[in-house]
Amino acid sequence: MGRGAGKILNGLKLGSDGIYSYSFNNKDQEEEIRLRKKVASRDYQNYLDVISHSHSIPVMDKEVRTFLGSIPDNGDIIDVGGGWGWHWRDVELLRPDILVIIVDFIRENLQHAAKLLGNKINRNVFLVHGDALSLIFRDNTFDGYWSVQTLQHIPNFHKAVEEAYRVLKPGALFANYSLNEQSLISLIYGLFSKTYHISGTESGSFYLSRASEEQLSIVNDYFCNKAQKRFTEVLFKPELGIRFPGKERSISGKVDSCLSSNSALLSSIARQQSYHTTKPL
Repeated sequence: MGRGAGKILNGLKLGSDGIYSYSFNNKDQEEEIRLRKKVASRDYQNYLDVISHSHSIPVMDKEVRTFLGSIPDNGDIIDVGGGWGWHWRDVELLRPDILVIIVDFIRENLQHAAKLLGNKINRNVFLVHGDALSLIFRDNTFDGYWSVQTLQHIPNFHKAVEEAYRVLKPGALFANYSLNEQSLISLIYGLFSKTYHISGTESGSFYLSRASEEQLSIVNDYFCNKAQKRFTEVLFKPELGIRFPGKERSISGKVDSCLSSNSALLSSIARQQSYHTTKPL
Protein backbone atom coordinates (compact mmCIF):
# COMPACT_ATOMS: atom_id res chain seq x y z
CA MET A 1 0.00 0.00 0.00
CA GLY A 2 1.28 3.46 -0.94
CA ARG A 3 2.42 6.15 1.46
CA GLY A 4 -0.38 7.45 3.68
CA ALA A 5 -3.08 5.36 2.02
CA GLY A 6 -3.54 3.11 5.03
CA LYS A 7 -4.68 5.98 7.21
CA ILE A 8 -7.10 7.29 4.58
CA LEU A 9 -8.58 3.88 3.78
CA ASN A 10 -8.67 2.61 7.35
CA GLY A 11 -11.89 0.69 8.04
CA LEU A 12 -12.80 0.12 4.39
CA LYS A 13 -13.31 -3.37 3.04
CA LEU A 14 -10.85 -4.52 0.36
CA GLY A 15 -12.44 -6.82 -2.21
CA SER A 16 -10.81 -9.58 -4.22
CA ASP A 17 -10.96 -7.23 -7.23
CA GLY A 18 -8.62 -4.77 -5.50
CA ILE A 19 -11.42 -2.26 -4.83
CA TYR A 20 -12.16 -0.81 -1.41
CA SER A 21 -15.78 -0.23 -0.40
CA TYR A 22 -18.18 0.99 2.25
CA SER A 23 -21.97 0.96 2.60
CA PHE A 24 -24.01 3.79 1.10
CA ASN A 25 -27.59 4.34 -0.01
CA ASN A 26 -28.32 6.68 -2.91
CA LYS A 27 -32.05 6.69 -3.68
CA ASP A 28 -32.01 9.87 -5.80
CA GLN A 29 -29.79 8.36 -8.49
CA GLU A 30 -31.15 4.81 -8.68
CA GLU A 31 -32.04 5.13 -12.37
CA GLU A 32 -28.62 6.55 -13.21
CA ILE A 33 -26.95 3.71 -11.32
CA ARG A 34 -29.02 1.17 -13.25
CA LEU A 35 -28.19 2.70 -16.64
CA ARG A 36 -24.50 3.18 -15.87
CA LYS A 37 -24.17 -0.41 -14.64
CA LYS A 38 -25.56 -1.55 -17.98
CA VAL A 39 -22.93 0.45 -19.88
CA ALA A 40 -20.15 -0.68 -17.55
CA SER A 41 -21.09 -4.35 -17.99
CA ARG A 42 -19.75 -4.31 -21.56
CA ASP A 43 -16.26 -5.32 -22.65
CA TYR A 44 -14.07 -2.62 -24.18
CA GLN A 45 -10.96 -3.22 -26.29
CA ASN A 46 -9.67 0.36 -26.46
CA TYR A 47 -10.61 2.45 -23.44
CA LEU A 48 -9.15 5.73 -24.66
CA ASP A 49 -10.95 5.47 -28.00
CA VAL A 50 -14.28 5.02 -26.19
CA ILE A 51 -13.50 7.88 -23.80
CA SER A 52 -12.69 10.22 -26.70
CA HIS A 53 -16.32 10.04 -27.83
CA SER A 54 -17.45 11.82 -24.64
CA HIS A 55 -14.38 13.70 -23.39
CA SER A 56 -11.47 15.51 -24.99
CA ILE A 57 -8.42 13.60 -23.79
CA PRO A 58 -5.86 16.30 -24.79
CA VAL A 59 -7.89 19.04 -23.09
CA MET A 60 -8.39 17.15 -19.86
CA ASP A 61 -4.80 15.87 -19.79
CA LYS A 62 -3.67 19.49 -19.72
CA GLU A 63 -6.22 20.34 -17.02
CA VAL A 64 -4.92 17.44 -14.91
CA ARG A 65 -1.32 18.65 -15.29
CA THR A 66 -2.33 22.14 -14.17
CA PHE A 67 -4.20 20.73 -11.18
CA LEU A 68 -1.33 18.46 -10.17
CA GLY A 69 1.05 21.40 -10.37
CA SER A 70 -0.83 23.08 -7.53
CA ILE A 71 -0.91 20.08 -5.19
CA PRO A 72 1.72 20.17 -2.40
CA ASP A 73 4.47 17.58 -2.05
CA ASN A 74 3.15 14.16 -0.99
CA GLY A 75 -0.41 15.41 -1.40
CA ASP A 76 -3.58 13.33 -1.50
CA ILE A 77 -6.31 13.82 -4.10
CA ILE A 78 -9.88 12.57 -4.13
CA ASP A 79 -11.48 12.10 -7.55
CA VAL A 80 -15.24 11.89 -7.08
CA GLY A 81 -17.06 10.04 -9.84
CA GLY A 82 -13.71 9.12 -11.38
CA GLY A 83 -15.13 6.13 -13.25
CA TRP A 84 -12.47 4.54 -15.43
CA GLY A 85 -9.72 6.61 -13.81
CA TRP A 86 -8.18 7.70 -17.11
CA HIS A 87 -7.21 11.16 -15.84
CA TRP A 88 -4.52 9.55 -13.68
CA ARG A 89 -2.86 7.19 -16.16
CA ASP A 90 0.32 9.36 -16.15
CA VAL A 91 0.35 10.30 -12.47
CA GLU A 92 3.44 8.16 -11.77
CA LEU A 93 5.39 10.17 -14.34
CA LEU A 94 3.97 13.59 -13.49
CA ARG A 95 3.76 13.39 -9.69
CA PRO A 96 4.97 10.07 -8.25
CA ASP A 97 4.70 11.56 -4.74
CA ILE A 98 0.92 11.97 -4.97
CA LEU A 99 -1.84 9.54 -4.00
CA VAL A 100 -5.18 9.55 -5.81
CA ILE A 101 -8.34 8.05 -4.29
CA ILE A 102 -10.97 7.44 -6.97
CA VAL A 103 -14.54 7.19 -5.66
CA ASP A 104 -17.36 5.94 -7.88
CA PHE A 105 -20.79 4.48 -7.11
CA ILE A 106 -20.52 1.96 -9.96
CA ARG A 107 -18.17 -0.83 -8.95
CA GLU A 108 -17.98 -2.07 -12.53
CA ASN A 109 -16.55 1.32 -13.57
CA LEU A 110 -13.78 0.87 -11.04
CA GLN A 111 -13.07 -2.61 -12.39
CA HIS A 112 -12.49 -0.98 -15.78
CA ALA A 113 -10.21 1.54 -14.05
CA ALA A 114 -8.18 -1.33 -12.62
CA LYS A 115 -7.64 -2.68 -16.14
CA LEU A 116 -6.80 0.71 -17.63
CA LEU A 117 -4.40 1.77 -14.87
CA GLY A 118 -2.76 -1.60 -14.32
CA ASN A 119 0.06 -1.65 -11.78
CA LYS A 120 -0.70 1.87 -10.58
CA ILE A 121 -3.62 0.44 -8.60
CA ASN A 122 -2.92 0.26 -4.87
CA ARG A 123 0.38 2.08 -5.43
CA ASN A 124 -0.38 5.61 -6.61
CA VAL A 125 -4.10 5.14 -7.24
CA PHE A 126 -6.71 3.52 -4.99
CA LEU A 127 -10.26 2.62 -5.98
CA VAL A 128 -13.20 3.09 -3.63
CA HIS A 129 -16.78 2.01 -4.27
CA GLY A 130 -18.63 4.84 -2.56
CA ASP A 131 -20.82 7.88 -3.04
CA ALA A 132 -20.26 11.62 -3.44
CA LEU A 133 -23.02 12.39 -0.94
CA SER A 134 -21.64 10.21 1.84
CA LEU A 135 -17.86 10.22 1.65
CA ILE A 136 -16.55 8.00 4.43
CA PHE A 137 -13.30 9.90 4.87
CA ARG A 138 -12.44 12.06 7.85
CA ASP A 139 -12.63 15.84 7.86
CA ASN A 140 -9.60 17.70 6.48
CA THR A 141 -8.12 14.67 4.69
CA PHE A 142 -7.35 15.71 1.11
CA ASP A 143 -5.19 18.34 -0.61
CA GLY A 144 -7.33 18.34 -3.73
CA TYR A 145 -10.90 17.50 -4.79
CA TRP A 146 -11.32 16.71 -8.49
CA SER A 147 -14.59 15.87 -10.21
CA VAL A 148 -15.48 15.82 -13.91
CA GLN A 149 -19.09 15.71 -15.12
CA THR A 150 -20.30 13.99 -11.96
CA LEU A 151 -21.80 16.62 -9.67
CA GLN A 152 -23.96 17.78 -12.60
CA HIS A 153 -25.93 14.54 -12.21
CA ILE A 154 -26.56 14.92 -8.48
CA PRO A 155 -29.92 16.54 -7.62
CA ASN A 156 -28.63 17.45 -4.15
CA PHE A 157 -25.73 19.59 -5.39
CA HIS A 158 -25.62 21.34 -1.98
CA LYS A 159 -24.78 18.09 -0.20
CA ALA A 160 -22.10 17.12 -2.72
CA VAL A 161 -20.32 20.45 -2.25
CA GLU A 162 -20.74 20.24 1.52
CA GLU A 163 -19.01 16.84 1.51
CA ALA A 164 -16.25 18.18 -0.74
CA TYR A 165 -15.63 21.05 1.66
CA ARG A 166 -15.62 18.73 4.67
CA VAL A 167 -12.99 16.29 3.40
CA LEU A 168 -10.62 18.98 2.11
CA LYS A 169 -7.80 20.34 4.23
CA PRO A 170 -7.60 24.11 4.81
CA GLY A 171 -5.91 25.60 1.75
CA ALA A 172 -6.82 22.59 -0.41
CA LEU A 173 -8.02 22.86 -4.02
CA PHE A 174 -11.54 22.25 -5.33
CA ALA A 175 -12.11 21.67 -9.07
CA ASN A 176 -15.49 20.68 -10.49
CA TYR A 177 -16.16 20.36 -14.23
CA SER A 178 -19.69 20.28 -15.65
CA LEU A 179 -21.28 20.56 -19.05
CA ASN A 180 -21.71 24.20 -20.01
CA GLU A 181 -24.90 25.76 -21.35
CA GLN A 182 -23.79 26.49 -24.91
CA SER A 183 -26.05 29.07 -26.51
CA LEU A 184 -24.54 28.27 -29.91
CA ILE A 185 -25.49 24.59 -29.68
CA SER A 186 -28.90 25.52 -28.29
CA LEU A 187 -29.47 27.73 -31.34
CA ILE A 188 -28.44 24.98 -33.74
CA TYR A 189 -30.68 22.47 -31.96
CA GLY A 190 -33.56 24.93 -32.23
CA LEU A 191 -33.10 25.21 -35.99
CA PHE A 192 -33.63 21.45 -36.24
CA SER A 193 -36.45 21.38 -33.66
CA LYS A 194 -34.31 19.38 -31.24
CA THR A 195 -34.52 19.82 -27.47
CA TYR A 196 -31.41 21.20 -25.80
CA HIS A 197 -31.56 19.92 -22.24
CA ILE A 198 -30.39 22.33 -19.54
CA SER A 199 -31.64 21.06 -16.19
CA GLY A 200 -33.77 18.24 -14.83
CA THR A 201 -34.34 14.58 -15.67
CA GLU A 202 -34.03 13.79 -19.35
CA SER A 203 -36.61 11.51 -20.95
CA GLY A 204 -35.23 7.97 -21.06
CA SER A 205 -32.12 9.04 -19.19
CA PHE A 206 -31.21 10.56 -15.82
CA TYR A 207 -30.79 13.89 -14.06
CA LEU A 208 -28.52 16.52 -15.57
CA SER A 209 -28.06 20.13 -14.51
CA ARG A 210 -25.55 22.09 -16.55
CA ALA A 211 -23.20 24.57 -14.88
CA SER A 212 -25.17 27.57 -13.63
CA GLU A 213 -24.93 30.70 -11.53
CA GLU A 214 -26.94 28.87 -8.87
CA GLN A 215 -24.32 26.13 -8.65
CA LEU A 216 -21.53 28.71 -8.58
CA SER A 217 -23.29 30.52 -5.74
CA ILE A 218 -23.47 27.28 -3.74
CA VAL A 219 -19.73 26.71 -4.19
CA ASN A 220 -18.97 30.30 -3.22
CA ASP A 221 -21.15 30.08 -0.12
CA TYR A 222 -19.51 26.89 1.18
CA PHE A 223 -15.96 27.95 0.44
CA CYS A 224 -16.54 31.55 1.57
CA ASN A 225 -14.77 33.01 -1.44
CA LYS A 226 -15.31 33.63 -5.14
CA ALA A 227 -14.58 30.60 -7.29
CA GLN A 228 -12.99 31.10 -10.68
CA LYS A 229 -14.89 29.98 -13.76
CA ARG A 230 -12.98 28.16 -16.46
CA PHE A 231 -14.13 27.18 -19.95
CA THR A 232 -12.80 24.08 -21.72
CA GLU A 233 -13.49 21.86 -24.76
CA VAL A 234 -14.04 24.64 -27.29
CA LEU A 235 -13.43 22.64 -30.49
CA PHE A 236 -14.64 19.27 -29.20
CA LYS A 237 -18.35 19.08 -30.08
CA PRO A 238 -19.72 15.52 -29.86
CA GLU A 239 -23.25 16.99 -29.90
CA LEU A 240 -22.55 17.91 -33.54
CA GLY A 241 -20.57 14.77 -34.33
CA ILE A 242 -17.21 16.59 -34.02
CA ARG A 243 -15.33 14.05 -31.93
CA PHE A 244 -11.91 13.84 -33.58
CA PRO A 245 -10.39 16.58 -31.35
CA GLY A 246 -11.05 14.30 -28.39
CA LYS A 247 -8.56 11.61 -29.45
CA GLU A 248 -5.42 11.27 -27.35
CA ARG A 249 -2.92 12.33 -30.03
CA SER A 250 -5.17 14.70 -31.96
CA ILE A 251 -3.40 17.88 -33.13
CA SER A 252 -6.71 19.76 -33.07
CA GLY A 253 -7.18 18.46 -29.54
CA LYS A 254 -3.84 19.93 -28.51
CA VAL A 255 -4.92 23.25 -30.04
CA ASP A 256 -8.20 22.94 -28.16
CA SER A 257 -6.32 22.45 -24.89
CA CYS A 258 -4.55 25.78 -25.49
CA LEU A 259 -7.89 27.56 -26.00
CA SER A 260 -9.10 26.73 -22.48
CA SER A 261 -9.29 29.85 -20.32
CA ASN A 262 -11.24 31.90 -17.79
CA SER A 263 -12.44 34.27 -20.51
CA ALA A 264 -16.19 34.92 -20.60
CA LEU A 265 -15.85 35.14 -24.39
CA LEU A 266 -15.92 31.33 -24.40
CA SER A 267 -19.06 31.06 -22.29
CA SER A 268 -21.41 30.51 -25.24
CA ILE A 269 -19.27 28.03 -27.17
CA ALA A 270 -17.23 25.98 -24.66
CA ARG A 271 -18.63 22.53 -23.90
CA GLN A 272 -17.44 22.53 -20.29
CA GLN A 273 -17.50 25.07 -17.50
CA SER A 274 -15.63 24.45 -14.27
CA TYR A 275 -15.32 26.06 -10.85
CA HIS A 276 -11.98 26.36 -9.08
CA THR A 277 -11.46 27.53 -5.52
CA THR A 278 -9.64 26.75 -2.28
CA LYS A 279 -10.78 25.98 1.23
CA PRO A 280 -9.96 28.90 3.55
CA LEU A 281 -7.03 28.45 5.93
